Order: sequence, then structure tokens, then C-alpha cells
Amino acid sequence: MINVFPSVQGIFSQKATIYPLNEIITHTSFSWNSIILEFDKLPRTDLYLALISACAGFYFLIILLVLKNSNFPIWVTRKIVHAIGGTYIAFIISYFQYILGIILAIVFFLTIFLIMIFSSQFRLLKEYFILKDCRDNERDFTFLVNTSATLISLFILLIIFRDYAPVFTAGALIISWADTSGEVFGKKFPFGKYKIFNHKTISGTIAVFIFSLISFLVTILRFNMIISLSSIWIIIFGCLICSIVEAASWKWLDNIFLPVIGSLIMFWIVSINY
Repeated sequence: MINVFPSVQGIFSQKATIYPLNEIITHTSFSWNSIILEFDKLPRTDLYLALISACAGFYFLIILLVLKNSNFPIWVTRKIVHAIGGTYIAFIISYFQYILGIILAIVFFLTIFLIMIFSSQFRLLKEYFILKDCRDNERDFTFLVNTSATLISLFILLIIFRDYAPVFTAGALIISWADTSGEVFGKKFPFGKYKIFNHKTISGTIAVFIFSLISFLVTILRFNMIISLSSIWIIIFGCLICSIVEAASWKWLDNIFLPVIGSLIMFWIVSINY
């Protein structure tokens, strides 16, 4: 068992009682793959996954273009692609074996992206990224910088927690689902408006809490984890922190802080249970 936070663990109850969440779904034993940091090996499976991921990225861009030409508000378009793309990343990473496969997936996608950016047939994509009101009060390359910073943060988390797939998955799902839900529910049901740095709503903050909780629970189910009862309190604490960070973040910095917090909370859970 990994015991990274022995002093913090004492704040919560002992881990003798097992919370049987996954037993409702399956009795499969808990396991996950590690990402191996070797740049000279590329299993055929990783190559296939890299190609599939590049194709998936291409279709995400096509979805973006289709929605951009629809009657959807542009922020809805952005959030749909944000949620779909983030969810794909959260789940596909655990199937890679070597870091080279992931790097190739990124290179393949960027190649496709650049071809589309400079192709006259996809001129609308270029306009979208150079940017036209993708987020309130943001112009030019702000959205592109935001997206790049988020992906870099996720890649760093992947390297740090390469031996703990649930940790990365939880962080990626929280930025995909919790962050998206905050804006969607906040704008569709604008109850209890307030402002710290950005305009927020109580309904949006509650949505962040709920979807952070869903992100943690889905991660637990995805990896067939059996966790202690004390871990439930850690999850609730983590959801509360995610809600506060999203509410108090300056501009788009929540896209960096949320996956970090989600990953650290899940690492805490893994540390006291395995």
C-alpha cells in the first residue's frame, strides 16, 4: 500500500470499513496500467490508439465547425467540444502503454489541425481560433492560449501520475464535466448571481460540486476501486474545493487548477486505500 499522506489520513476515520460502491456493478479486481517513460518503444496497440485519437480529434474539430454554423450560442459550441474532447482524453489515456504513443497522438492531431487551419476549405476554423467571442470579454488568441494551457497541465499531470491512471482520469473528467456544467447551468439557470473575479452564479457553483462528485464516482467505477468509508469524506472535501476554486478563479485559470485539485484528491484516495 502507498502511504503518502499518513498525517493527513488521521483527520478521517480509519479505513477498516470498505465502501462497496463498485460491488453493485462488478466484482472485478482493481487494476490499472502504468505509462512507461521510454521513447524508443512503440507497441502496435499504442500506434493504433495514436491514429484513432488523431482521427477523433479531427472529428471533434468537424463537430466544432458544424455547431459553429448552427444556431447554438458560441459558448455552447465551445463547451460541447470541451466536454467531449476532455472525456475522450480522460478515458483513452489509460489504454496507452508507452509515452511515445501519447506523444505521437498529439503530433498526429496537431498535424491535422495545422493542415485544416491553413486550408481554404476550413477557413471558418481559422476564424474560430483567431477568435470571435468564444468567451465573454475575450478576444484574439485567448481561447487558444487557454486550451493550450489546459492541455499542457493535463500532460504534466499524466507524467507525474503516470503510474496511477485513476488520478489522471479524475482530473481530466473534472475539467471536462465540472467546469462545463458550471457555465451551462450558471447561464441557463442564473440563480444567485455574485462576482469575485468573474461573474458567477450559485446554481453554477452547485453544478460544479455535483459534477465533481460524479467525476470521482465514475473514476472509481471505471477502475473497479473499492474504497474506505473515510474516502467518501475526502471526495466531498475535494468537490467543495473544486467548487470554491471555480468560483474564485481569475478568468480561465480554473482550467489549470481544477484538474490539479481533482488529481491530488484522487491520489489521496488511492494512497490510503492501496
